[in-house]
Amino acid sequence: MVGDRYDDWLKLCGKVVQTGQGVIIEGYCKPLNRWFSINVYCPEKGYMAMIAKDITARRKTEQALRLSEKQYKKLANSIAGPFFALDSCLKFTFWNKSTEKFTGIKSTDVLGKHFFFVFGKNKLSRRFLDIYHDVIRTKHPRAFSGKLPKGDDTFFEIEVYPTGNGISVLARDITERKKIQVSMEKNTKRLEELVRIRTEKLNNAERLVAIGETAGMIGHDIRNPLQSIIGELFLAKATLSEFSETKLAKSLMECVTAIEEQTLYINQIVADLQDFAKPLVPCIIETNLDETIRAVSLPLDVPQNVHISYLSVVPHLVLRTDPLFIKRILSNLIRNGIQAMEINGGELTVSTFLRDNFLIVTVSDTGTGISDEVKEKIFKPLFTTKSKGQGFGLAVVKKLAEALGGNVHFETQVGRGTTFIVELPLSSNAILS
Repeated sequence: MVGDRYDDWLKLCGKVVQTGQGVIIEGYCKPLNRWFSINVYCPEKGYMAMIAKDITARRKTEQALRLSEKQYKKLANSIAGPFFALDSCLKFTFWNKSTEKFTGIKSTDVLGKHFFFVFGKNKLSRRFLDIYHDVIRTKHPRAFSGKLPKGDDTFFEIEVYPTGNGISVLARDITERKKIQVSMEKNTKRLEELVRIRTEKLNNAERLVAIGETAGMIGHDIRNPLQSIIGELFLAKATLSEFSETKLAKSLMECVTAIEEQTLYINQIVADLQDFAKPLVPCIIETNLDETIRAVSLPLDVPQNVHISYLSVVPHLVLRTDPLFIKRILSNLIRNGIQAMEINGGELTVSTFLRDNFLIVTVSDTGTGISDEVKEKIFKPLFTTKSKGQGFGLAVVKKLAEALGGNVHFETQVGRGTTFIVELPLSSNAILS
């Protein structure tokens, strides 16, 4: 006791007698293997009294608690993720090494400080605090995921547990798992989109097979009678032209002309169906582009309120291509432009020029333009915005252009018109005559 030296005891007792001031000391008695608390006091001048209390049990408990706290801190610091504790007033009572690493804040700057003092007041820290209050109030643990109010972009799964006088918070790094989850969600959406596209293509393919079968029947059963009708109409017009300009002759000529126009329209529908349904194999020959364009425009029925002009930057161009394909492309685009202006009239311009080994043919109208809702469907078969039409004209244009190794696209402004642009590759032996 008191250094286990007898003279130290004597000095202490003498001091109490002389000064009259008592002292309380704690010490270990080795012979008894016990801890004592000794109260030495002076009951009156010249006297001294001692009261000894056995505190062995208390000291063992304190020692066990210190050892337990040491082991607790060692265990908490060994946790890979952030781990910290707060009391019921939300002041930090523990802050492990991993929390220091992720937040960049030392434990010495945290312990005893309020949550808001460390993390500040913001939307994220307030969300954390609401959860902490809920756990303290209900004594039920909570789990959630997110980022710490301070630190990098590491994503954590955070668990909050109630303790005797506060809460403990454990955070596990799930950043990689989150990345995998996000990647899987993206892949799932991508797969769903691929399935949707493939399903749509399959449905379109089935529809096109039906169209092809229909086109075959139409081509076989209607095309021949149509040619006979067109021939008979030609003969009828020739016969009527021999009669004098009588009222009856004029009336009959108007009827025959109307029948011819509708017959040619039916013939155009049959041609579009067959062109779209059958495999296209171009017959490549030397073709004079200007002559081909003129051959397209001659038979067209152009309304009086529509004016057509032609602009060729490279006149007299001779190239190797299929002239029938070119005629079909231009006739469909020109008819489409005329139909876009048939009510209010306007200008239709056909232009040709060269660019980067491509022949560019543009057909521009000053019609109503194409709305955003229609743009993505414009080249799809059986889609049309016109009351009169089967929705094959532009689909056939696209197929013919692709059969020639080219492509077609368009530029449009609602209320100002549309320009269709056909790009066809030039062969190495294109001739400028």
